[in-house]
Amino acid sequence: MKIVRTAMVVGGVALLVSACGSSSPTTTTTKSTLSPQSAVSKAYEFSACMRDHGVTNFPDPKVTTNGNQQQIAISVVGPNAPGFKTAQKACAGILPMPSKADLAAQAAAQQAHKRDLLSFARCMRGRGINGFPDPSTQGALTVEMITAAGIDLHAPQVAVAARACLPASNGVITPADVAEATGSSG
Repeated sequence: MKIVRTAMVVGGVALLVSACGSSSPTTTTTKSTLSPQSAVSKAYEFSACMRDHGVTNFPDPKVTTNGNQQQIAISVVGPNAPGFKTAQKACAGILPMPSKADLAAQAAAQQAHKRDLLSFARCMRGRGINGFPDPSTQGALTVEMITAAGIDLHAPQVAVAARACLPASNGVITPADVAEATGSSG
């Protein structure tokens, strides 16, 4: 299950500002008057800047378009590595800073995301997948966490339970996520 996601959407245009203080991928949503092309350009510029300032494994953004909505995602790699915070500070001016309202909306969205993952985990346990883990305090629920809890993702009953529990996640977990994690096609 590709359960941990890093993406944001801003009124049809997405722009990433990473909140790079934790070890899990995160984003901050920010309102922007940038065009979609400009937002993509700024995200690539930010990634290049991070690499230029010593974070050599900092990834390029992943850009996806769904209808009139664009998402730009960057998975934060090594936020505790030496020089990461210095590079982040040097590159901070490339992307606009979020407003207090944006930060409040992001916090509410993150709480809803955690609740949805917790609801999914409870559903899985309710369907007989004993030991299915709750999401982390950061709102992450990864394949690694699930397998570390002793769950055999390739067991048929796991795929059946996961598909049945999809509504409990309110769309946070998709059928494609379940198929990818369990190796099932249905």
